[in-house]
Amino acid sequence: MLKRWGLLATAAFAVLFAALPAQAARYKQYGDYQIHYNAVPTATLQPEIARRYDIVRSRQRALLTVSVLKKGKPVRARVEAEAVNLNDQLRRIAMREIQEGGAVYYIGTFGVDDREKLNFRIQVLPRGETQLRELHFQQQFFTGK
Repeated sequence: MLKRWGLLATAAFAVLFAALPAQAARYKQYGDYQIHYNAVPTATLQPEIARRYDIVRSRQRALLTVSVLKKGKPVRARVEAEAVNLNDQLRRIAMREIQEGGAVYYIGTFGVDDREKLNFRIQVLPRGETQLRELHFQQQFFTGK
């Protein structure tokens, strides 16, 4: 049963991001929890996927995705995210929950400039937990403009 939930969450994530360039899986393990995350330009999304999730496709916009699994099963969480560029300009990223079948994930969009390098901070509080999980990563974006 747990394996089925993990496969369902992975399948939903794969459908959403089928058009994205191949990248190594990004996740961080916190005990029984795995937090998966990724940031990509919205221009790489298939048009029908962007419409379905009300995402503007643009080279100057990016999409942050986060999913939380506990022992392979999707769990709901409070997810907050922000990004800071090398000039210390802060961008708070409004995250929204998407539920499809048994899958749960969080998405948020934000503006990016060509060659901009962003330092991300994501805070996750799984439902029913009191311990906040925080992760950091850095990514550079190339918009062609």
